[in-house]
Amino acid sequence: MKLVMGEINGAWLLDIMNGAASSCTQVTAAVAYATDNSPFFDHCLQHGMFLEFYGLLDEDHAVAISVLEKLLAAGPLAASCHLVKGHYHPKVIWWHGYGAYIGSANLTLKAWSSNVECGVFYEDEEILGTPLQVHLEMLFDRVRQISKPVDSALVKALKQLQWTSAPLNRERTKFKERFEDATSTIPTHHGLVAPNVNTKLSLFALEWEQTLELLRGLRREFVGMNMRPKWVSPHANDTVHFDQFLHAYYYVRVRGREDGDEAARSIERVDRFYERNKDRKSEALREAVAWWASLDEAPYGEDLFIRETAPRMRSLFAKERVASWTSEEFTDAMMGVNAFKMHARQVKNKFFDLPEDHHETLERRATRMAEWIWSQSRTGRKSLREMWSFLIWGEFPNNVAERLWMVTTDEQWNFARLGPSSLGEAIGWARPDDYPPRNNRTNKALRALGHGGVRQFSSD
Repeated sequence: MKLVMGEINGAWLLDIMNGAASSCTQVTAAVAYATDNSPFFDHCLQHGMFLEFYGLLDEDHAVAISVLEKLLAAGPLAASCHLVKGHYHPKVIWWHGYGAYIGSANLTLKAWSSNVECGVFYEDEEILGTPLQVHLEMLFDRVRQISKPVDSALVKALKQLQWTSAPLNRERTKFKERFEDATSTIPTHHGLVAPNVNTKLSLFALEWEQTLELLRGLRREFVGMNMRPKWVSPHANDTVHFDQFLHAYYYVRVRGREDGDEAARSIERVDRFYERNKDRKSEALREAVAWWASLDEAPYGEDLFIRETAPRMRSLFAKERVASWTSEEFTDAMMGVNAFKMHARQVKNKFFDLPEDHHETLERRATRMAEWIWSQSRTGRKSLREMWSFLIWGEFPNNVAERLWMVTTDEQWNFARLGPSSLGEAIGWARPDDYPPRNNRTNKALRALGHGGVRQFSSD
């Protein structure tokens, strides 16, 4: 253990950081305040150390917008950026494989150079297998639960606020000084034991948003490679094109039989690919994209989906259209949802009162399922049109993950045989520029490409 106090004792955070470059490939940091002149962010990016960063979100830009833009631009293979709104003030940097700093220094140039700061640095061997490791992991588990991944929409909103905030900030500072004087005898509640009202919802929303942001970042990487099959138009929607690439990658490369193991279950094959790619995510993506670009024809109709099906789906799920759906329009819409058709295929004949030996095409089985859902009586509960309008186009709550949670768990909203895989994919076809479509096939493809934090759905 080393006490780190800069000029006072000659132990500098900058020296510790520089020493990490040779033995560290991943950094996890929970630091409330950060400015772009901190050497920390560039050091992580330049030395290929994947950065998982958690900062403070407040009205005074505790984390500079330029920092958020830098980490977003770096892409999901280099960094993930998250913010906590409310009571949040840690200063912990964990260079995995090297050591951890716990102290008072924020990620600012002053904190690392001229401020009076005090902290301790524990080397890796002082952490692993000790209570300190357990406690550090507990800290980051809690921070992951209460944070929100940063996306381009949040950065845009913060930049818009920035232009109008200066006069307000001056007045707020004056008011806060008067407030503190008037209430100086009243103790402040710091919120450490404030209960989490709905932990399951928070964890679901966190994972959903993180995966969507991963998809957005990988889509940017995918588009930046500028590789496409000759049968994909340069004008194709980037989100749709990327989704169909994942579709083909999963069904051909992951579920295919290229290694001769015909008996392997799909989840076993996904895990095999994950183990192969988890430490080489960037290379795995580039190899998969190169394979995709080399295809002379679409393996499973991806060309037709990109060219015709996706635009039709967007029209069928349009706000005005959903509100006045007919049975035929609803069925037509569901025929383009891959997860829905895969689920319909798994439903046994007995559910529809069909003979045990009955056989029918996938399209007919999916149509039968859509017709069954449409026919369900909903006395005292939300209608199918109301549910879909709320899920895709609702304004409150404005977080689509919360709306998805409601329509899959609240009996006023939920419909049997419509789960998060089908619903999440449909949201993406309705609003591809806002929400990449996500279903269980997407989850498996991401994991196969080396991304281990993606949750698998049960069958819808």
